[in-house]
Amino acid sequence: MRLTMALLMAAACFGQGKQNLIQTGTVVPPQATFASPPTSPATGGEWTFTDASSAGTCAGGGSAIAKCRWSGSAWQAVGGGGGGGTPGGSSGQVQVNSSGSFAGQTSIFSGGTLVQRAVECASGTTSYTALTAAASNQEITIQTGVSGNVRWEHVQVSETTQFAGATGLTVSMGRPGTSDYEMTGALVPLMLSGGDGNYWTARPIPPQLAGTYSVVLNFAVTSGYVNAATAGVLTWEVCGYAAR
Repeated sequence: MRLTMALLMAAACFGQGKQNLIQTGTVVPPQATFASPPTSPATGGEWTFTDASSAGTCAGGGSAIAKCRWSGSAWQAVGGGGGGGTPGGSSGQVQVNSSGSFAGQTSIFSGGTLVQRAVECASGTTSYTALTAAASNQEITIQTGVSGNVRWEHVQVSETTQFAGATGLTVSMGRPGTSDYEMTGALVPLMLSGGDGNYWTARPIPPQLAGTYSVVLNFAVTSGYVNAATAGVLTWEVCGYAAR
């Protein structure tokens, strides 16, 4: 009887130890390439791809590493829940399935062809040292070759370092040589404060629906020249998507 009990306790301990080993062990996904992807992968199956276009991106064309999960219709980056505007995972990469819609995202529309596009953003800075014109205004180009089908989600200008030296300095955004405030909707006053406490955000109507165009910042003064500025840094941001 004692021998039987001892054997049962040993078996129980061995079983528990084996279970813990499986639970705490590291499961390494099998490797593959997008050039030769797995055949009929199981939904939810995870694979490590070695020819991703960039790290964590579930698309081929490079030599980076990406850990991806098969949703049943598309490869999705393995990670936490996607944030706003980045369906498909926490990697920030948008995964698109064969129908052209976001993988894992249910459309809010019931008719028509889905033409979902991810919103992209770009930002940069312009220092007072770029203001070299002995004139009442100067345009600084921040984007070139913008397609006419771009829809702007928002644009923003922000006074990161307070400008000084000029008289009545303002900044606005638009196409070169046209209405310089067509995208910001206003001449934004500068020389007010630094630390991005003075900023302006707008959601412009696309200023051009065909061809391509450039986007400029137009710095202007009420008197004197723009090159009188002795300090200041402006941060700009543009966000939009390409419509079909």
